[in-house]
Order: sequence, then C-alpha cells, then structure tokens
Amino acid sequence: MPSPDTSILIVGAGPTGLTAAIELARRGLRPRIVDKKEGPTPLSKAVGISSHSLDVLEASGVSKRLLAQGLKVRHVHFHVETRELATIDFSLLPHRYNFLLSLPQRETETIMADTLAAFGIGVEWRTALIGLTPCADKVEARIGKSGKEEKHDFDIVFGADGADSTVRKSLGIDFEGYTHKRQWSITDAELASWPYEPGAAQAFLFRNGDVGFIIPIGENRFRAVSNTPDALLHVPGNYRVSQVLRTDRFHIPIRQAVSYQTTAIFLGGDAAHVHSPLGARGMNLGIEDAASFARRLDNGTLERYSHERRPVGRRWIKLSERILWTAQSTNGFVKALRNLAMLTIGGIPVLQRPMLERVAGLKE
Repeated sequence: MPSPDTSILIVGAGPTGLTAAIELARRGLRPRIVDKKEGPTPLSKAVGISSHSLDVLEASGVSKRLLAQGLKVRHVHFHVETRELATIDFSLLPHRYNFLLSLPQRETETIMADTLAAFGIGVEWRTALIGLTPCADKVEARIGKSGKEEKHDFDIVFGADGADSTVRKSLGIDFEGYTHKRQWSITDAELASWPYEPGAAQAFLFRNGDVGFIIPIGENRFRAVSNTPDALLHVPGNYRVSQVLRTDRFHIPIRQAVSYQTTAIFLGGDAAHVHSPLGARGMNLGIEDAASFARRLDNGTLERYSHERRPVGRRWIKLSERILWTAQSTNGFVKALRNLAMLTIGGIPVLQRPMLERVAGLKE
C-alpha cells in the first residue's frame, strides 16, 4: 500500500483521469489532476455508460448521481433501410444494471469532478503538461499555467490526456495503427414527434454502406452519429428537428500504445487505445483502465498493469473493426449473412446474452 504522501500526477480530466483521481482519493491518496481544457468536454462521441462502469463507480457515489441524471436505455433496434431486423434487449443482462445508461460525456465529467471536489481535490483546468523527464526515483513534470512554466517531481504519473497524449509522446511510446479515411459526423438535436420507441436507441444500415445511429440523451434530446457528413440525414422517419444543439465531424483512428507503462508512468483511456465507437466501449474501457491503475497502485501490483489492460484494449480494437467492417460492407454476400445473423439473434434472446455481457463489460 502506498504512503499517503505518495505524489501522483494525473494528466487529463476526462472520464478516465477523473475515475483514477476518485478511486485514489477514496483510498486516502491525494493526486494532483491537471487538464489544458477550459472545463468539461462540450461535445464528444461518448454517451453510453456500461453496467461494469457503474459497478466501478458505485463505491465513490458517482453511480448514484449518474443514475439520477441519465436515461436507462434497454432496447436497441436495428434496421436495414427502414425495415427493422432485430431488437437487442439489455434487460436480458443478468445484472442489477441491466441497461445502457445514456448521458452525454460533459455531464458525466461534471458529476465526476464534483465528486472529486467532495474529497477536497479540484481539477486544475487550463493547466497543461509540457513534458516529462523520468529521473532515478522520481518523474520531473514541466507544467504550464497562466503563461508560466513550473517544474514538479512526482512518484507516479498517470496519462489520461487523449489520443494526442503528451505523456505518451514524452516517453517516446509508439502509437501503432491507422486512421480511417471516411469522415463521420455527430449531431445533438431536439426532436419532436419521435416515431420510434421512447427511450430506445436506433441503428440504421443502408445498402450503400452508410450507417446511422441515434440514442436519446434527454427529454426530446438525441445524439445522432453517422459515417456521412450529416448524421440526421441517416435517421429516417417522420419527425421534426426543433433545434440543432451541436454538430461535429471526425475521422476514426485505430491505434494502440505498444506499452501502457514504464517504471513510474502509466497510460489509460484514449492515450493508450482508440477505436471505433461501435460497441460503446471506448469511454468504458478508459474507466476500467483507471480503476485497474488505482487498485494496482493500492495493492502494490502496478508492474502488471500493462499486462492486464493492453490485451483487453487489443481485443476490443479487433472486435470493433470487425463490427465496423460488417456494418459498412457493400458486399452482397456479407450483407446477407449480417442480416441473417441479426434476424436470428433478434429472434432468440438467449443468443443475445454473450454479446450483451461483452458490451456491458461483464465479460471480456
């Protein structure tokens, strides 16, 4: 067990970094957490919180607050064009959290930051890591704040600073992979006269390889994601767009760090792995990384952190790529097999459980 005086720097105050800070704080440690942003993320792809993430965050009280604010999504309806092929039922999960909790990442981060503040630890926003230098028994961090550079020594550093991680780059750890050329879009909007099941998610696959996905994120508020420039154009139906709240476009990177750690510096979340949002595991994998880091620091087994977490990330990168390839395929044979599989799984509930347990993080 580390000393209460152990100096720990967490870089990045997204869900991964905040989870690490909260899990350490409830164990009696006082990490310093910095982020170059102005505050919680205004828009991101992450919205679904898994059953296992709720398990992880329960001890700190975060889950209770997330559940009070989020929407419990129990069904995902899959369509080819406008024909519904299957309904995936999260209530089949053998777990007390038998749903996918829908909550925009900004609100998740706000709840986490407030919980951390209750432990007496505040996020240092507008504070950037400039670089790291490992020394004999410490890590020297150069931190920029208010136009000034400071140097501080830390025993442990946890990098949760995203795909463009300064922590990872400072260590010279390769981030192997590629970026898909196809541009995706994301839209948050208020919709009226919604024609589908209230509180359920909808996925649309089109014959030309286009994909549309939409999930409720509040009362009459929805988040749509598509592999096209306009996400809402690929959500068919007779509904009305009352107001577009936010839009963004992005490319999907598929990358993983060759190692998640050195002697005293560790990586988690997007700093360690990035992949397709299909499968709803990106943010949840980061939360699990952070929980593993805190647990291993507490019990003195940090040397096994990368051995535990990197294979999990690798498996999800491979699986999410298979899902993405299948969803976007224009090959007639592949589409026929995909549609048959969806019909079969949708019609036989027992076949859904293994898939749901993986999405929920209950099995890897």
